Amino acid sequence: MYLLQVSACINAFYTLYLIFFRNSTFHSANRIYLLVALLFSFIIPVLDFSTVATDYHLPSTDFLNTNALPILNDVATQSIGPISRSGNFNFISLIYWTGFSFIILRLIYSTIRLIRLKTRSGVCRNGSARIVHTELPQPFSFFNLIFLPKGEVNPLILAHEKAHARHHHWIDLLLLEIASAVLWFNPMMIFYKKSIKIQHEYEADNDVIKNGSDIPRYLDCILHHLQAENSGSPISQFYSQNIKKRIIMITKEKSSRRLSLLYALFVPVACLLLFAFARPSVRTVSFSDNINTSTEEKITIVVDAGHGGHDLGGSNNDGLSEKEFALVMARNIQRVGEAKNIQVILTRTDDKAMPLEERVSLATRYPAAAFISIHANYDEKNAISSGIECVVSEKNSRFQDSERLAGKLVEEFQTLKGISVNGIKKSDFYVLSQNSVPAILLELGYFSNKADRAYMNNEKNQREISESIIAAVVQSFEKN
Repeated sequence: MYLLQVSACINAFYTLYLIFFRNSTFHSANRIYLLVALLFSFIIPVLDFSTVATDYHLPSTDFLNTNALPILNDVATQSIGPISRSGNFNFISLIYWTGFSFIILRLIYSTIRLIRLKTRSGVCRNGSARIVHTELPQPFSFFNLIFLPKGEVNPLILAHEKAHARHHHWIDLLLLEIASAVLWFNPMMIFYKKSIKIQHEYEADNDVIKNGSDIPRYLDCILHHLQAENSGSPISQFYSQNIKKRIIMITKEKSSRRLSLLYALFVPVACLLLFAFARPSVRTVSFSDNINTSTEEKITIVVDAGHGGHDLGGSNNDGLSEKEFALVMARNIQRVGEAKNIQVILTRTDDKAMPLEERVSLATRYPAAAFISIHANYDEKNAISSGIECVVSEKNSRFQDSERLAGKLVEEFQTLKGISVNGIKKSDFYVLSQNSVPAILLELGYFSNKADRAYMNNEKNQREISESIIAAVVQSFEKN
């Protein structure tokens, strides 16, 4: 879909070029227009002007990636984002990548041939120009090199090729070849590439004439070489099939400067394409729409995967980070909760940093019965420190309810085998003290303790911890 949108943008910009700019004598402006239009075509579909942050806090009925319980070892090497589906690679994909590979390989082959030609022929200097004399009959430029036939060469031809090198036309051509490979299915790219090439020729011709060359003499030089081959390589040729167009443009009266105002049409066209393909300028999210109305009797809790993005949290020598462990556990809790008819809202579902205020606000945004923040402890000074801890805040407006839920959690955790439980602690963490619902921060073991880390890294234990948390929630809030 992205590539189709890019193609639509290119087609729109190119249509504007054909209608208003193709026959103007503003060659440098036309070149810039075509290059900028190409760049904007690839950028517009991915722009996001949202003034409201994307909502990643999906209820369990909408969260699709909790069917499996990932082992923490896998998390260190895999993306936390959505799991890809193997069925996405279909026949259309095969056709696309075949075409892309063919064009890229052809470009590589052509480039290798030119490099070999340069190596075989050697390079000499003519002023600031680097010249390669070859057995080929056509002069052309490639990168900052000018390839000329052996023997005497008309100085006007050399001046023309020097202009190509001086204006760095090879950069345009290389970008075009890559863009043409990506969008090979769009026939408009053939004409787009030809249009930039002809603007290069116009620009080089204009450069030669501006430097004092006689127009009749220059035209005579061009007319000596009316027949030539058209190359698919990223090179600029003097003997091109556009000679007739070049002659017309050389002898044409210069376009009025007033016509240059037409380039301002780029702005409304770009705006229309932004409106059509960029993401909406304002994203509104109806949170009530995300919750199944048939689940009104469900208990709803917010589970906060601590840290995220640049905030790694605690880590160890294995390369595992607290933010990854917290997200894995939050996903597991959501899966277990769904099976027990518990509505679980996740504060984050991928590896993104998130302000504490936004995490807390979810408890009021949804009718949450409790807020549970998932963390892992770390003690740099004492590797013996071990066990699960439940943290509450006396500043929480529902402190007694928080303490009661923490007590239920401790009771459930004490049934776990392989890790100790340190009981309930008090601290005024922001997500606890500023919450309007019962709030618990769980330290599910110490990353700094080898035994705790091994326990936390076990899939079976992750599931049992998740089941204990949901069981405590059910006991605390289930209606009798």
